[in-house]
Amino acid sequence: MVPGIIAGLAAGSLIVWLILIIQKRKRVAGFEERIHTLKNDITSLRYQQQEADARQTRYDLEIKKHRDLTIIFPDIVKQVFSARTPDELARLLARAMKKLTGCERIAVFIADVRGGKLGLVYSEGLGDILKHPLVVNVGDGHVGFVAETGLVFEKKNLDKESELTKKRLEKTAILNFVPDIATPMMSQGVLYGVICLVDVPITAILPKERLVSIAAVGAAALEGIRLLGRFESASDMDPDTGLPGKGRLKPVLVQELERVSRFDSALAIVELVIERGSIDDRFRAREFMSIGANHIKATMRNIDIALRTGTDKMTLLLPGTDQDGMENVMQRLLDDIPKLQNDAGDPLGVVRLRYLIVGAGKEETLENVLEILDSKAYISSLG
Repeated sequence: MVPGIIAGLAAGSLIVWLILIIQKRKRVAGFEERIHTLKNDITSLRYQQQEADARQTRYDLEIKKHRDLTIIFPDIVKQVFSARTPDELARLLARAMKKLTGCERIAVFIADVRGGKLGLVYSEGLGDILKHPLVVNVGDGHVGFVAETGLVFEKKNLDKESELTKKRLEKTAILNFVPDIATPMMSQGVLYGVICLVDVPITAILPKERLVSIAAVGAAALEGIRLLGRFESASDMDPDTGLPGKGRLKPVLVQELERVSRFDSALAIVELVIERGSIDDRFRAREFMSIGANHIKATMRNIDIALRTGTDKMTLLLPGTDQDGMENVMQRLLDDIPKLQNDAGDPLGVVRLRYLIVGAGKEETLENVLEILDSKAYISSLG
């Protein structure tokens, strides 16, 4: 009896002991799981803290860069406005964007005075794609699309364009050239050019916004360059005709010859002689030259240039005028000018002209053009 009771107690004690062991192991497992969870939480907090520190560092760097930009941007604007020619301006714009974005591949296109074509003026890091001379019609390709619409083009948003627009861009684009960002240079609704960035670094801060700002500065600077050219012409005005004098012929002709090469557009150079402009009666001679000049100013296009280059001579520069166009101009000049009269009813009489056509895309030197023009024979009116 007693041994049975002892055995029962021993068995009960063993069962209680096993239950306690099991409960203890469960508590230990719970503690271990809790410890593991806490370790994961600590690791996660450490990662979050590291990310927060990295974010804060990036913010600090961005703030520093923006603070640096506020310091250097006025200097950049001053440099851009110091340019005196479109080519010099294009180099300064590219340098500015390289400094502001770190982009190494940049192209600057400048619009011609008629606003219908864009010529490549400067490129950096794109010599394998863009070759001089390169001309883009407004509306053609990504560059022409920006010029036509006045919108900023971003390669990453190309999928948002309509299928018709995408097909048009693909059909007319410059081979292998799709800029990451392209921005028009516009001022008061006038197109001055387009700036393109290719392979913009991923670390660049606000590249689009900075490009838009620089493009606006470039447009204003180009407007100033053109105005400066007009003031320089006005400072050398001939008092009898109100036309720029002979001293402006060479610089203006050099500029037009550059456009012939850059914009793939012909140029007609006309030398017009009004014979009665050299008579001994200088009062009447000046009167005849004034009447002829006024007629030319009233009939020429806003892109044409007229200069007084001699006592009885005027020189006309007619951009975009080829042989066919020159035939019409010559006929009008020879027919209309001799019939003009002064207040006393005296006609201007015989006029003579000779001309030279510089073909589209040709590269000619100033000296060669003037030499060829001098060798041309005059064509006279009937008087």
